[in-house]
Amino acid sequence: MRVRQHYDEELQALHQQLNEFGDFALAAVNRALEALRRQDLDLARTVVAGDVRANEAQHRLDAHAVTLIATQQPVARDLRKIMAAIAVGSELERIADYAKGIARFVSGTDGAPPLEPPAALLALATAATEVLTHAIAALRTLDAEAARAINGEEDQVDRLYEQALASIAEVLATHPGGAGRAADLLFIAHDCERIADRSTNIAERIIYYVSGETVELNP
Repeated sequence: MRVRQHYDEELQALHQQLNEFGDFALAAVNRALEALRRQDLDLARTVVAGDVRANEAQHRLDAHAVTLIATQQPVARDLRKIMAAIAVGSELERIADYAKGIARFVSGTDGAPPLEPPAALLALATAATEVLTHAIAALRTLDAEAARAINGEEDQVDRLYEQALASIAEVLATHPGGAGRAADLLFIAHDCERIADRSTNIAERIIYYVSGETVELNP
């Protein structure tokens, strides 16, 4: 086998690792938010327990990337792809962490009353998931134009985030006795907003991976 052919296959394997990691992170977010909607404590605990797999996936991805750099001495174009893959892996690990955080707030402490997420928070959760879904799809096909389109979606998430904060603040004002769980809702809203932000970062890295262009989609 020619050296370049072997190297291309290794780069493709790295990309496949990234795709599988992306699928895992998306599934974790979907399960965490489903646990929120259904107040499913068992599902929430499953998400928390599964977070170790995200850490392992990032370590394997980083190790593969470092091995490629050390053994193949990549040219500038290939090095760009490897570095972008490392950056995307880091974003995916953080997204999985946010899924774990949401799941932990759903679980709450023993004896805690169930969460009652307002409609605005559920709308935010749906929008954030859509941004992540589109980022993962763009990653799979390395579609730079689809990645650019995520910018407008993230703007919508920002608007929904403000609405969710206002809605939760109203809960705090009208039900001061439930302030502890309302605070949990605030943290969940923050995590949803950050999932969308991290997804936008992934979109920026996809564009860099494909074209070498550095863009800021969410200044």
